[in-house]
Amino acid sequence: MEKIKSEACGYVKDMFSQHNMVKRIVLSFISIIIMGFGIALFSVSGFGVDPFTSMNMNIASTLGIGFGTYQLIVNAVILLYVVIVAHRGLVGIGTAFNMVGCGYTCELFQRLIEPMVKENYTMAVRVPLLIAGIITLCFACSLFFTANVGVGPYDALGFMLSRSTKLAHKWVRIFTDITVILIGLIISGGFSALLDGDFSKIHNIGIGTVITALCMGPLINLFNKYASAKIFNVDYEKLGKDVAFFMIRGAIVKNSNPPFTVRRRISVNSNPYSLL
Repeated sequence: MEKIKSEACGYVKDMFSQHNMVKRIVLSFISIIIMGFGIALFSVSGFGVDPFTSMNMNIASTLGIGFGTYQLIVNAVILLYVVIVAHRGLVGIGTAFNMVGCGYTCELFQRLIEPMVKENYTMAVRVPLLIAGIITLCFACSLFFTANVGVGPYDALGFMLSRSTKLAHKWVRIFTDITVILIGLIISGGFSALLDGDFSKIHNIGIGTVITALCMGPLINLFNKYASAKIFNVDYEKLGKDVAFFMIRGAIVKNSNPPFTVRRRISVNSNPYSLL
C-alpha cells in the first residue's frame, strides 16, 4: 500500500512539473476529440485506418461489442502493464484521455458522418475523406504529444519495447504495427480471406493503413514545427525532429528521481540532452 501511495504521489508530481499545466491538460483533452474525428473520417472513407485501430475494430466486430468499449479494455490492459513494468514518466492525465476518449469519440463521429455520405459514397467523396482524415489525425497527434501530459497506452508500449530491446523506436513501431494488423486479420478471418484471394472480407485495412505507417511521422513533425510548437510556445528545434524521442527522454529524466525527493523543475523549453 505504501508503494502504491508513493507511486501515486510521484505521478502527481510528474504531471505538474511543467509550466502551463492547465493549458496543456485542456488542449490534450481537445486533441483526443479531434483524434476521434480524424479516425472516424479514416474509417468512413473505407480505405483503412491506422494499425492499432484496425486491430481493435476487427476484433470488436468479431466479438460483437462496440469499438469504443473494446479499445478501452485493451488500453486498460496495456496501461496496467506499463504502470507495473515501466517508468511512470510516460503516464499522465493525457494517457487517461487517450484510453477512454479516443474510441468513443470515433464511434460518435462515425455515426454522425456515415448518414451524410451513404447516398453518395463515391471515390469523389471517399478520397477527400481520406485526405481530411490524415490531416486531422496528424494535427491531433501533434497537439497531444506536444502537450506532454502522458502518451497513449499503445505508444507507451512501443517506447518500453524500444528501451528494453535497445532498438530504434521507429523499428519497434514497425514491428508492433505489423503485429497488431496480423492479430486483427487472424481473429477476424481476414487472413484466411487474404490467402483465398477474397479481399472483400478484409476490413479496416487498406491504403490508408499504409499511408499512416509511412506519412504520419513527417506530417506530425510538420505540425509540431508550424502549429503545436507555436500553440504551446515551445521550441522543438533544439530537440530534433522526432517527438517520440523527446517524449521518452523526458520520461527517463522525470523517472530518474524517486518520489518524495526534491525534483528539478523541467521546462519543455530546456534541452533534455543537458539533463542526462
